This record gives sequence, C-alpha cells and structure tokens, in this order.
Amino acid sequence: MALTIEQKIAQKEAELARLRGQSRALENGQKIILGGMLLAEARKDAKIRQWVLDMAKATVKRDVDQKRLAPLLAELEAQAKA
Repeated sequence: MALTIEQKIAQKEAELARLRGQSRALENGQKIILGGMLLAEARKDAKIRQWVLDMAKATVKRDVDQKRLAPLLAELEAQAKA
C-alpha cells in the first residue's frame, strides 16, 4: 500500500526532528569540551582567568545562571587574589 502525502510529510517531519536532535547533541558536546578547555586554562593562566571573570559578570544576567556559576567564579576570584 502506497503512503499518502500526509504520511510522507509526517515521515519527513520525524526525520527532520531526529536530525535537529542530533545537531543539538553535537553542538552541546562541543560546548562542553570547549568549556572544559577554557576552565582548565583559566585555572592556570591569570589573563584567561580574569577574562572569564569579566565576561561572566558582563554577560550572565539570569539569576539561575548566576547561581549556577557562583561557586566557580568564587574559586577563580580566590585564585586571582592568591
């Protein structure tokens, strides 16, 4: 039995949704890897550490994000003072 136009559209929409999910997963993985690299360098290099602190203060506006980053930023600030 041949598929109707509506069924073909539904299949293609499902395929598109899967591809979009794969794309988001790839991008999220890349962000995690780069974030880890940046944090490792920020813990070692004073210039990068200060840049991370400045950027976080300038760009992170949502309360939930600020609360999530607070322990990390406190750690980096303590390293900057030491």
